[in-house]
Amino acid sequence: MKRTILGALGLATVLAAHAGLAAQPRPPASFFPELEGWQKQGAVEVFLPETLFQHIDGAAENFLAYDFRQLAVQSYVNAKKQSLSAEIYFQGTPESAFGIYGSEKPLAGEYFAIGAQGYAEEGVLNFICDACYVKLNGFDLGPESKAILTSLAEKIARAIGGKNSLPEILAAFPARGKIPHSERYILRNFLGHDFLHSAFAADYDLQDQKFQLFIMRAADEKHARAMLEKYAALDRGSPPPAVKPGALTIRDPYNGPMRLFWRGTFILGITSQAPAAAACLEAATKNLNQQ
Repeated sequence: MKRTILGALGLATVLAAHAGLAAQPRPPASFFPELEGWQKQGAVEVFLPETLFQHIDGAAENFLAYDFRQLAVQSYVNAKKQSLSAEIYFQGTPESAFGIYGSEKPLAGEYFAIGAQGYAEEGVLNFICDACYVKLNGFDLGPESKAILTSLAEKIARAIGGKNSLPEILAAFPARGKIPHSERYILRNFLGHDFLHSAFAADYDLQDQKFQLFIMRAADEKHARAMLEKYAALDRGSPPPAVKPGALTIRDPYNGPMRLFWRGTFILGITSQAPAAAACLEAATKNLNQQ
């Protein structure tokens, strides 16, 4: 397999610019710590957008959809000939890192606080830290697998530094009825429409009603109005509703009626007309005002 090895300066530039790290260049190896009982195997390997498929052929497009910048990989081995791999994906922003992480994380899993958030499965520990999505894989490590991967994860999180918290906007999603760990971030083409840009969303199951709550933030009020006017224009079977701040309903010909609320740069919405969903939307608007 052909792999690209970049110098310290190229990777350090990406780290400094996109991972919330200090501007002082650092060698790539400094982000992969020493691990007691293990030795680093070979040099750090780095993949760019055009070479990412060489490392993760089937999943490359998903990472690229979240503005992937670079991947750095370091392998470790021990005296027992066991091995593990550490991958640091640099996604440009904490939101994009959360986006790709959210597209892969399971609903049911063992979650814990490493970096901003992490989860573990058999032989796997993944977490987000600032603008980085970190994936650790252990191979046949036996009963010590979790402890080994956790130790390495904590060391990598400290090395990356930066902002270690989930996106603040997630606090606006009401807890009542929210399906745990269903929060996600869609970077573009939300609901399949190219004029609806990025959105945070979560799934709900409330009073026997299942629906999605989402929050979009426009660059300014003018941009928010333009998005809503384009959205309303999709319904050609009836006069478009008046687009003004407050509550409105738009008939999406592909996704059904959408109950929305517009205030300033924020557009909130639900994919159900049920009273329970409406109450959830109202709660989200109140939470957003309190942030």
